[in-house]
Amino acid sequence: MSLRAVRDDLARWAGRGDPIAVATLIAVRRSAPLPPGARFAISGAGELSGSISSGCVEGDLHERLSALLGGDAPATVTYGITDEMAAGVGLSCGGEIDVLLDLHDPGDPVWQRLWQLHEAGAPGVLLTGIGAPTGSRQLLLETDRSLGTLGSAEFDRVARSRVAEWLGRSDAHVVELVHGDPDSAVFVESFVPPPRLVIVGATPIGHALCAMAHRTGFEVVVIDPREAFLRPERFPAAARLDARWPDEAMATLDLDPRTSVVVLTHDEKLDEPALEAALTSRCGYVGLLGGRRTQRKRREALLARGLDEAVCDRIHGPVGLEIGARSPEQIAVSILAQLIALARAP
Repeated sequence: MSLRAVRDDLARWAGRGDPIAVATLIAVRRSAPLPPGARFAISGAGELSGSISSGCVEGDLHERLSALLGGDAPATVTYGITDEMAAGVGLSCGGEIDVLLDLHDPGDPVWQRLWQLHEAGAPGVLLTGIGAPTGSRQLLLETDRSLGTLGSAEFDRVARSRVAEWLGRSDAHVVELVHGDPDSAVFVESFVPPPRLVIVGATPIGHALCAMAHRTGFEVVVIDPREAFLRPERFPAAARLDARWPDEAMATLDLDPRTSVVVLTHDEKLDEPALEAALTSRCGYVGLLGGRRTQRKRREALLARGLDEAVCDRIHGPVGLEIGARSPEQIAVSILAQLIALARAP
């Protein structure tokens, strides 16, 4: 599970004063269930949160983290299966992973600032020193400031010189700040705001899609001027509900390349202004519900509004992957699957 996935539990444990130990996946070789940045945490009260390997190594990690809470030193451990290892702790998928074990200090200004960035949807880069000596030396980088230290003025300087490179990413990896110097090894986590999904239409499909998209890491905005349908209790996972006309509501959003727009109203009075606003923006995806006849009619209307053929070709319609979906929930699955597939495409 990512840092965002365990954040609420960390905050809850910290709020009641529990000590916290965290395992962070910092490197993957060959195959593994989760990417670098996944976390597994335990509290002094024995509660668990997150996952490193979807179950393969959590039992052993629990023992190691418990020992860390009992006074053991932070460490980096490696798990994997080789031909000689038929039993014991390992990864059933045949991969090998490195995991950093450390205590979590919720009062550390670095962590407090990182949570503020998450709340604001602002980017940041967290560097954790993993070279000798192992410990919780961390440096948080933003565009115009830094907080914390890696324990070396030279390492801090080199890290700050690379902030523009790392801010443009959304992954996690290990690097040596000074080539050939293992003591300069750091785990670099680049945090960017979550991808955004704008759903036009508070329909049953929209309801199902909002919940699923939120659970898979999207920030969801639902737009529908029909306020009877746009009730907060129907869309508890939405970050924002907007009852204005689609083009008016979308004009207030930064429809950047990490934003997807899905038009589900199946009503030309709403579909057409929503599509025009999306297609003339920088958004990365535009999907339209409806069969071939609906697709043809909406395209003709958009051409009459002055959009050209190339712009209209951006529409994914009928929206979603062709998986034979019928129910609102199945259609929502097909839409989300298409969004994920396109995001992972090389």
